[in-house]
Amino acid sequence: MAFCVSESAEQPRKIRRVDPLLVAALSLAFLFCLQGITWGRVECWNRSQIAMRGLRALRPSDYMKPPFHTYLNHILVVWPITAVMKLAQVPKERMKISNPARLIGSRLVTIGLYLGTIALSYSFSRNSYGRFSAAVIAFALATSAGLIAYAHFLTVDIPLLFWMLAAFWAAYRLASAPSTRNYAITGFLIGIAIATKYNGLAVGVTLLVAHFFVTKGESRRRIILSRQLGIGLGMALLGFLFGCPTLLYEPKRFWHDFIYNYTVTPRYEGEPERANYLGALGRIPEVVGIPGAILIAGLAILSCILILRRRDFGDAATRGFTLSSAVFLLYILKVGTFPRTETRYVLPAIPFLILMIGPALQTLERRKWILALLLPVLIYNCLCSYLVGKRFNADPRLNAQLWMVKNVPPGSVIESSGTCPHWSKLPNFDTHEINLARPEEPISPARDITDLRLPHMPGRVELFRKVFPEWVQPLVAEKEGHPDQGLFTATALEKRHPDYITTYSLDYNVPGETVRRYYGDLLSGTFPYAIVFDAEAPSAPGWIYPHIIDFLRGRITILQRKH
Repeated sequence: MAFCVSESAEQPRKIRRVDPLLVAALSLAFLFCLQGITWGRVECWNRSQIAMRGLRALRPSDYMKPPFHTYLNHILVVWPITAVMKLAQVPKERMKISNPARLIGSRLVTIGLYLGTIALSYSFSRNSYGRFSAAVIAFALATSAGLIAYAHFLTVDIPLLFWMLAAFWAAYRLASAPSTRNYAITGFLIGIAIATKYNGLAVGVTLLVAHFFVTKGESRRRIILSRQLGIGLGMALLGFLFGCPTLLYEPKRFWHDFIYNYTVTPRYEGEPERANYLGALGRIPEVVGIPGAILIAGLAILSCILILRRRDFGDAATRGFTLSSAVFLLYILKVGTFPRTETRYVLPAIPFLILMIGPALQTLERRKWILALLLPVLIYNCLCSYLVGKRFNADPRLNAQLWMVKNVPPGSVIESSGTCPHWSKLPNFDTHEINLARPEEPISPARDITDLRLPHMPGRVELFRKVFPEWVQPLVAEKEGHPDQGLFTATALEKRHPDYITTYSLDYNVPGETVRRYYGDLLSGTFPYAIVFDAEAPSAPGWIYPHIIDFLRGRITILQRKH
């Protein structure tokens, strides 16, 4: 069988002009991400955001997620903006006027890493499979609405993709040029990927696979005891310590957070302990769409058949397919053991699945019908990606922020449920917060607006007591807390006597009967408060994907005390 290798890795390695197709893919992705970039206005409403979390002497608030992206975002955005504000001698109480700039700057960093992921995938694919395959893969990544949605969050999911692809690209170069320098670079980037999110460890398999390509035919002893492999593994550890240096002086805290997260995450909603491979694979359409998932799966299977027939480990396409399939399969094999499968758990595997379609595209690139197959899927993806930004802009909490600024007078007392927007972060809204879950914080009169923050009550302490073993329980008590449900009573409300109450649906759709009854009575008019603002996120049409975007569906209600 003849294979089309018109622009494969046999091309001389020289600096090429920037491909207009790559520019088009990057431009599309950037425009899709730009719409909705102000979601939250002054904060990211994804509760897993870590880009702007606080640092004390470089120590993160916890190690549930490693801190490398927090450091990177502080270096690129938070600290420069803070320095500018100090140079401008802005008073401390007015520093929050920079909150919108911090948010947008942090999102631009995430978008930049997303665009970098596309560029790395294109570069790898062009060297492995040729220009046509590279362009298709770049457009597939640039128009997948699931990736566009996560590029709006300040979580580590999109940054993880970039660092995994960077380590992957380094491993591919290592397989072609096995120098000590390339071993060291590959290992270090693997460490950085792990320091971005622990499941970045999956990309470590590329170091071993590339090492196998390099040492193929040598003795087992030579393969295992290779000095260069040892350097690569040592640099992976060094890369992780570079991205998470504070674990060296608080190892116990690091270990407790890590083992708690590792134990609890797969069964966070109390799922029965069993593997869920079908559930993991079923999340793929939430990232690339059903048409895209079908097409990608078909092309990946065809690629596998072509590579098995070729049996040429010196071929660039074979090396590329082997490396990408190794990461995808290892990642899915691990994530599939989780009883609970969220889209974000499967997300890091998607670029490697898309990279696996390269050999099939390389073979079919001269067949005109392949474009007739690809173009409708890309057009559908573009439409869904465009609608992602509109869904973020339609979040009713944005209008609620404007209502609060316009209607709540100075000296008012607000009571907010735990996941409501932090009104105190709004630049033109002089507010200070009091956390009601901490009784040591006094409720003192103030000239500005007071925001009494009720705790979010997910009811997981009781659930985890039933689900997890005894040794986990002290960590559960430490991480989940157990706020007093006595805060959620008519007597406690009367004592607090707020002028306004704001609630978000995430706070009353919980197992606890006391909490649900409190919010139910509040919204039904049992308490002396009337609804003055009430809005719910519009439902997404059934034909678009992703069907669910994290922390985007909900109802926000503002009530005012009756006079």
